[in-house]
Formats: sequence, C-alpha cells, structure tokens
Amino acid sequence: MRSARRWLARALLCGAMAGASLPGGVLAGPAGAQGDDFIYEVEPGDTLIGLAARYMAGPDGWRLLQSVNRVPDPYRLVPGSRIRIPLSQIPVTPATARVSFVRGQVRADGAPLRAGAMLAESARIETGADGTATLELPDGSRVVLPPSTTAQVRRLRKFSRSGLTDTVIGVERGAAESRVAPNGGGVGRYEMRTPLMVTGVRGTRYRVTADAEGSRSEVLEGKVGVGAGRQPDNTVAVAAGYGVGVSPAGRVSSPAALLPAPVVAPVPMPVLGASLTVRWSPVKGAVAYRVGVTRDAALTEWISSGQVDAPEAMLSGLPEGPLYLVVNAIAQDQLTGLPGVRPFTVRLSPPPPFTLAPQPDGTQHGGPVTFRWAGVDAAAGYELAVAADKAFTQHADISRMDVVEARHTLPIGQWWWRVRSIDAQGQPGPWGESLAIAVAPAPPVPAPEDDGRTLRVRWPAGAAGAAAQDGPATSTGATGYVVQMSADAGFASDVVTRRTASNDVTLPRPAPGTYYVRVARDAGRPVPPTEAFSAAQRIDILQVLRDARGSAIVMGGEGHGVRLGVQ
Repeated sequence: MRSARRWLARALLCGAMAGASLPGGVLAGPAGAQGDDFIYEVEPGDTLIGLAARYMAGPDGWRLLQSVNRVPDPYRLVPGSRIRIPLSQIPVTPATARVSFVRGQVRADGAPLRAGAMLAESARIETGADGTATLELPDGSRVVLPPSTTAQVRRLRKFSRSGLTDTVIGVERGAAESRVAPNGGGVGRYEMRTPLMVTGVRGTRYRVTADAEGSRSEVLEGKVGVGAGRQPDNTVAVAAGYGVGVSPAGRVSSPAALLPAPVVAPVPMPVLGASLTVRWSPVKGAVAYRVGVTRDAALTEWISSGQVDAPEAMLSGLPEGPLYLVVNAIAQDQLTGLPGVRPFTVRLSPPPPFTLAPQPDGTQHGGPVTFRWAGVDAAAGYELAVAADKAFTQHADISRMDVVEARHTLPIGQWWWRVRSIDAQGQPGPWGESLAIAVAPAPPVPAPEDDGRTLRVRWPAGAAGAAAQDGPATSTGATGYVVQMSADAGFASDVVTRRTASNDVTLPRPAPGTYYVRVARDAGRPVPPTEAFSAAQRIDILQVLRDARGSAIVMGGEGHGVRLGVQ
C-alpha cells in the first residue's frame, strides 16, 4: 500500500510538469485538440496516471488512456509521443471572454458592445463596416474580429483541473485572427469553424476567412490542422508560413507558401497629424495588399484595416500615441501573406489654433498682410508658415512667436499660410489647414471734381493697367475700374455703379448732401468684393446758385461745390 502511494505521488508530481520543450525543438505538453480528442505531447517523466490526474476526473482514468492509446507500459512514455485524451472525459467549467478592445460599430446579441464587457458561451458578435473587436480568453488567448464579420462563441469553457480553455469560435462571414496561449502554457481545445472548414490549433497564431469564394486559413506561428466539415480523418496539417483553402464544394487545397512580408518604407517620426501616406516594396505574385493599423505590438487591437491594389495607401483618422503599421500581400488564391510591420508614433498635441484672419481664399489689396489666430491654452508659442505653393516648398518662410498675430509684406501673387502650436518643451504639434491668400495691388484712391453740373471722379493714372485678381480665381482679362457712389457709408443701398476703362468717370451731379465714393479694379466680376475697393471717401455736395450769366454761386463755400474727406 505504501509503495502504491509513493508511485501515485511520483506520478502526480511528474504529471504536473508542463510547458517544457524537448531537444530538437519538439513541442511538448498541451498541444490542442484533434476531432474529439485532446492531444498531449509527452514530456520526460510523464506517466498515464499523472496525465489522468491532471486532465480527467481522477487518476483512475489512466486505464482508459492506456486502452485508447495502446500504451504497453503506463510508467514508460516516450517523450515527444502523442497521448489522446477523449474530450468527453475532461471535466469543464463555464468560462467568459473579456472584450479588451472595441472600435467603431460592434454589436453582441443585438446590443452595442463596449470594451470591458464579458461574453459567455453562445454570444453572437457582429462588426460593422468600420468596426473591430478583440476578445480575450481566460488563458490570455486573443481573437480579433475585423470589419464586416459575424462570429459566434459556440463553446467557451475551462478544463477544470488544468485551467486550459475549451473554445470553439464560429465565423459565419468575414474573418478572425487568433493569438492562442501567448503565455506559453499550452493549448487545450481551440477551434475556429466556418461553414466549410474546421481548424484545430496545435500552435499559437493563425487566421481564418469565410466568404463567397470559400474558406481560407493562414498559419503565422505554430501549426494547425485544417479539415472540411468536422471529420478528423480529413485533416490537412498546415505549418507556419503556409495556408490552405476550402472550396464551396468542400475540397481542401494543398498547403501553399504564404507571400513574404512587404518591406514597409520608413515614416516620419513622429507623425504630426492624423493622416499619413505610407508606401512599401511591391511583392511578386501579389494582386492586392491588406493595410491596417494596430495600437499594440501583438497586432490584436486594430484601429483600421482595408485593401488596396497599389503598394501605397493614405491613412486617416489616426489617434495620438504609438501605433503599428501592418501590410500583408494578397495572392491570386486570396491567401493573405506574412505581415510587414512598421512602428510609428502620432503626435496631435498641442492642437493647431483656429485661424481668424485673413479669410480663406481672400484677397489683400496692398499693404502688409495681417495673420491672426486664436490662442491655445496648451501652447507656449506658435509657428507661422507662408509659402508660394500649397506644398510649402517654394519661397517658404517659417517664423516662431509667442503671440497670436503676425504681419508680413508679400509680393503680388498667390500665397498659402498655415499655423501650428508649440509646447513648453519647444516641440511642435500638427500643422493646421493650409489656407490661400491672394495679394493684389492697392486699390486706386478717388479725387472728385465738381463743376456745378457734373461730378468727375479721378484717381492716379499710375494705378491704371491690367485688372488685379479679386481672389485666387483666374482673371478674365478685363481691364479698367469699377466706381461706386452711395449716400450710405456702408454701400448697402442707393448704390450707383459705373465701369470705366480710364482712370476717371463723370457722373450726374447729385442733389446736395453727403455721399461716399470708392473705386476698385475691374476683374470681370459682376460686383467686386468689398475688400477690393479703396477706402470710401466722403463727398459733401453743396447747394449751387447761378447768376444771370450762369456762373455758379456756391452757398457755404468759396468757389467749390464739394468738400472731400476720407471715410
């Protein structure tokens, strides 16, 4: 009796050893499931009674293991050999999965899904066109559900004695990527099922896809058994770096090597702003590329994912912080290749200030241009950039200041400007929007003359010539001037408008009173914008009496019927 107890204690101790690797890289310990059996790869010192005590209802199960596996000596197991343990003989307890990451529209059993939620067996998850979710199992395994995916947690339990998980995820449409048992404790049962395919994991990382063209599985790490339907005898072993497909008719393809990882070109560090253009080297045999961004190095928390045809893409809506760019080549058979990864960091603070002046696409007529923007609480200063092209490569000037206004005298022509904030450490945030400003010659200044019958308005002849542009639009080729006169200082009513090709215009003498005159160059528009006109000048038209010879007698003046003042 004493010797039996010593034998049992030794067996239990040996059976408690797990997670070791045998010489030559042989995987040992819990190794997933195949069909209705849990697979264990023997480690040195293992015995059947120890395995029965660890995984089954009790150590007495060793007799069943000996019969199922045809083991001649229960005390002498060959390291690296495989022991089948019927899953029906392994006690399990209910388990839950934690939702570790959600982005975009995701629903579970019809209700919006939020990070931190707990999902039980039978939960059905749907991701929208912009949605992605990551589930974390009790053993640390993670399941990533990309956009436009419908999946169900068909089984979610734990082996009662070992803590290994017993998980079956069904992918009805879309895709799923798994990172199984990342803590190195081995794999219980972990299966991904599509309507056409079952994959049983005896590795660590792989993905499955289900669509109208069939089902596919690509193995990134470890190894996977892939079969059509649920027959364990119809299983194809797929090693890391290979993938297989199952046709709508249920035919399993031979394993094919995955396309290599694209070499992703370096990106600015840090990226200032929420958008970024990325490029990578073309991959021979690729018909398209999958491009995505994750926020974790394990590539389980996807912020975005999409497909492009050319070896470049424009990313937008990037959040602040460290991120990872992931690019995979897609082959003609639609198998997704190995990932090319490029870490980068996005900086969005301090934010760019709101701009106040000049107005976008406006025109400055003569004189220096005043640039103004709102103050940002988190900013210790600002940088203003002005250039002759929107890419800020021609005649670009960047000036740093601690105020919210700057004045620049610019040559006549089209210009662009933008501003950004600087933090207390002198580090810049992202640039604000690039805005256009056109600089035109100063408008002419009128000088009225009154002969008692007509009012003649003149301005310097040096201002004549081709019309300036009233903004960034191309000039129509019109030349000359537009003259306006009104009794309203704001030119909102009773406006008389005349066009002239010369530097003067003659108007009928209005009734006595106060009037305002302004002049703009004629750029061919129906009415020039307000900023195109000169400063309005005030004209006081006085009462005129005439003597018998018709000569004007001006009341209130000495020989003149007009008084001029700048409004």
